[in-house]
Amino acid sequence: MKVNLNPLKNFPGQGLEKKSVQENTFGELLRQKIQEVDRDQKAALRALEDLAAGRQTDLTQLTLALTRADLSFKLLLRVRNKVLEAYQEIMRMQI
Repeated sequence: MKVNLNPLKNFPGQGLEKKSVQENTFGELLRQKIQEVDRDQKAALRALEDLAAGRQTDLTQLTLALTRADLSFKLLLRVRNKVLEAYQEIMRMQI
């Protein structure tokens, strides 16, 4: 027979229970998005190389890859600009 010596263990959020909470910081989120933009850029480059080499003739796929790479890069650039604006605003604050 097993005896529970820790009465708080049965209450949620108490005792030895530990929740594995994955914290997504802004830096990690930014790193993931940069990697996605890089992946899109490389996919677009590969599609262009395939078209130039004659391995792919589907212009729709090429256009989609190029547009996706362009839009994701523009979005990343806007986020960067907003972060820079926020930094400059903080630096202008008087303490």
